[in-house]
Amino acid sequence: MLRGSSCVEKADFWAMPRARGRHLLIDSRRNLLDLVLQVNQSSGLTLFHAVEAGVPARLIEVFADATRMPVSTVMRLVGISRTAFLRRREACEPLPDVAGHRAMSLLRIAATLHRLLDECGDPQQSATFDEFAWLAKWIQQSLAELEGQTPGDMLRNPEGLRVVESLLERTRGGLAA
Repeated sequence: MLRGSSCVEKADFWAMPRARGRHLLIDSRRNLLDLVLQVNQSSGLTLFHAVEAGVPARLIEVFADATRMPVSTVMRLVGISRTAFLRRREACEPLPDVAGHRAMSLLRIAATLHRLLDECGDPQQSATFDEFAWLAKWIQQSLAELEGQTPGDMLRNPEGLRVVESLLERTRGGLAA
């Protein structure tokens, strides 16, 4: 895993305590869940300003660790090369605009999933359902509803995000089965 940096996020929206040692997975999952809850509770204007302020490169690692996806897979989903990611992370620079928008799209999908589970999920099943593991698998799965593309492929533009969010909404009630 890629680690290291002493960057401090500029915007309160992106504040993520550093994961440490053996608690890396737990801390990353907590950080991602905090961001997911924040996305669900924020207005569109707040989200706009958060992205405009710059999406921290470290979000790629947090998302990867929390979902147990390889960092390289998350980099591919947001559209940033390893070299560019490492350079920006070490320089404490935010992701490039396009990658930042795609990273926010990933967060929005995670937030939609979390909201649906809260609204429709059976509390007993939800307690044992690993939403981040499900998301990691689903986001990379070719789907007939998307003409063979993956939900991750669709995040290249806002219209694709709308399609993916709509698809998730239609699965309401059948997620934690």
